[in-house]
Amino acid sequence: MTIRKILLLTAALLLLTGCGKKTDPPPAAQDSIPTETAEPMPADPVQTEAPVDPAPPPETANPTETEDTPMQTSPRFPYDIPSPGERNTARLGLHVEDGGEIRLAGERFCGFGVNYFGAFAHYWYADFDDQPFAEAFRKLKDYGVDFVRMPFGGYWTDYYEAFDRDPDEVLRYLDRVVEAAEEAKIGIIVSLFWHDTALPLHVGEHRSAMGDPESATVRYALDYTAAIVSRYAASPAVWAWEIGNEYNLDADLCDTVNWSWLSGYPDDEPTGFDYFSSEEMISFYRQISGKIREYDGWRMIETGNGEMRPFAKASSRASQHMNKKTHSWAVDWTKNTRAQFDEMNALMTPDPIDCACFHLQQGTGDGSGKYVETMDPWGKTVTQREYFTAYKEAADAAGKGCIFGEMGDFLDMNNAPDLEEHFRALIDDIRSSGIQLALTWQFQDFTDSGTDAMKLTLLGEANRQYRSEGLYPVDKAWN
Repeated sequence: MTIRKILLLTAALLLLTGCGKKTDPPPAAQDSIPTETAEPMPADPVQTEAPVDPAPPPETANPTETEDTPMQTSPRFPYDIPSPGERNTARLGLHVEDGGEIRLAGERFCGFGVNYFGAFAHYWYADFDDQPFAEAFRKLKDYGVDFVRMPFGGYWTDYYEAFDRDPDEVLRYLDRVVEAAEEAKIGIIVSLFWHDTALPLHVGEHRSAMGDPESATVRYALDYTAAIVSRYAASPAVWAWEIGNEYNLDADLCDTVNWSWLSGYPDDEPTGFDYFSSEEMISFYRQISGKIREYDGWRMIETGNGEMRPFAKASSRASQHMNKKTHSWAVDWTKNTRAQFDEMNALMTPDPIDCACFHLQQGTGDGSGKYVETMDPWGKTVTQREYFTAYKEAADAAGKGCIFGEMGDFLDMNNAPDLEEHFRALIDDIRSSGIQLALTWQFQDFTDSGTDAMKLTLLGEANRQYRSEGLYPVDKAWN
């Protein structure tokens, strides 16, 4: 069922609700992508049916609902949330089978996509009729790229403030993005809560509140999850759900001397409660993924985790012995063993999450000016292919799927004469590792010139190769 058809079915109900006016947007957003070695950037503001008679869709809606659906208004924002119940009866989107195989439309699926952060996260600031994502989706299809990863939300607290004021108006923008994806037949991996600081800060809490199921942070997150998942679970454009972006890279870090690794805090001065442990993060993952499953019992769920930190096991153990009065601890930087690497990948992918995730930023990160082709994650030098394979093996051992959520940015190599050679080798290594899904870190806002065009061309070639092998059933996802 498309978003437009669902909206039409509820037009009569929505005549009773009215619609609000979007307030003037703040200045253009600025986004940052945290990496393992970089501290977070300072907080900057940066989203089978019976036929119906043609008619313009209403501008406000809870589009999966009918007059008989039980509803409740969230105490946190003025939006009627439907009671739990399966919204993906057609079993749309990606699905992880027992054992970890990822399937689309009932068949094994392997493919390359792109990240497209700004498709909604920048659009909701702008004029409704200015819709650059629509043309971007069409161009992606021309290149042979059929799915994207993007947030169904903003980067900073201003997004939640706007959602609190008038969720229907914000969701009108998101509806249009989903409709454009349906029209172009582009699949979306939906990230729900991009930046780990934004929501706790919005409700006036510390980041550690994500570990408390009764906190305002978690209660807001659960209501927002219910609103988004129930609204879009019946859309064929939604292929998978993600919790957030790289939360694990901030977990178990604590510095109550210099207050490193913080991008915001609710009080005048930071405290130890502005850091969070992996245990608190995992609690949040369980809460949100459990809420997703109340409305969508089929689609793949993944965390959005970044690279597994080489000291993840030791730092997690250290945070478990925190001073509970001050919520502080000394970080243990001892490197993982390979067995601990596998253990932490499983631990940070708790049920009902069914797909492990990692991100890597390829380039010249060691300061040598040369492409980094080897890693040292557990006291042993390995090639990038061996490192990718380790993630797949860790996921297999846990019975989970595996997605390489951000790869191949090469941001420090845009003018390198051998960039295409390295990008081809990266694609080959991902294929050889057995990882089924990988998305290049490509766009804040869509471009297809220069390096971007080269990447899109090679990704399309790789997808056509998968198609020739019978591993790319994207057309069946839209039948």
